[in-house]
Amino acid sequence: MDLATCLKKMQLVGVLAFATVDADGAPQIRNISAIHYEEDAIYFFTARGKNFCRELQQDGRVQILCYTRYKEMIRMSGKAYAVAESEQEK
Repeated sequence: MDLATCLKKMQLVGVLAFATVDADGAPQIRNISAIHYEEDAIYFFTARGKNFCRELQQDGRVQILCYTRYKEMIRMSGKAYAVAESEQEK
């Protein structure tokens, strides 16, 4: 399945299991709601003071897992990047 198809199917899932890597190299997983999907990206919010935000900024490696209503499991690995301050309001 290609990226565009995965992202379209993930839009139908309300909550994603989202794994990051902490400062000790251990995996940390939490459930998040994705906010916005584009053809090649997922955008979401996180509070700057949270461990989740620190893990994204320090390491950036992520893995996302979801289970669709069609009983499909989608797993994606990648790197998270902060949106530029000037673009965050957009």
